[in-house]
Amino acid sequence: MRTWKKDFKYLFYTLFHPFDGFFEIKFRGKGNMTLATALLVLYGLLSIFTTQYTGFIFNHFPVHSMRSIQLFMLAIVPILLFIVSNWSTTSLMNGSGTIKDIWIMTCYSLVPLILFDLMTTLLSNIIILEEAPILTAFRYIGVVWFCYLIFCGLCTIHEYTAGRNILTLFVTLAAAIIIIFLVILYFTLMDTVISFVETISTEISKRW
Repeated sequence: MRTWKKDFKYLFYTLFHPFDGFFEIKFRGKGNMTLATALLVLYGLLSIFTTQYTGFIFNHFPVHSMRSIQLFMLAIVPILLFIVSNWSTTSLMNGSGTIKDIWIMTCYSLVPLILFDLMTTLLSNIIILEEAPILTAFRYIGVVWFCYLIFCGLCTIHEYTAGRNILTLFVTLAAAIIIIFLVILYFTLMDTVISFVETISTEISKRW
């Protein structure tokens, strides 16, 4: 219990002192993989909560057709894709961060999104339409804070300058697009192979 309390305390220290916090995580092992994974799962669950419980005035999602697993996957898959893409590109660009470092840094950076999305969802049930800019402001604060933490974290764990970090982010985006293309190609080919095997099986069964 004491260890978890210490990890939570250090997590919130990292939110306000990202360079020092991520430095300690990388070089002194202060990150917690279990806590980081729990934050990622919480972020996925919050996407379901947000979709279902946003105030009806602001909720334009067809809740009656909501699929929880799909919402959960749509929330966490981009995060996982970013982690894999960044690790694969920084490995080729002399980045010193391991995939564990990137995992912890990225998941810790989700905290502003979690807090402000939760706050926005709760506020949407008690404010009127004319006060909608308040919700927008909260969302932007969470997103900007998240992006700032990601940028600081990547600079720290990979020991990059700001310019090299920006270049790496563009390469990471390109790697993500390539990964998506390869995954789509793989499933398309698998679907074609399965259809071919089913056709052959049907022909054989009818002949014999």
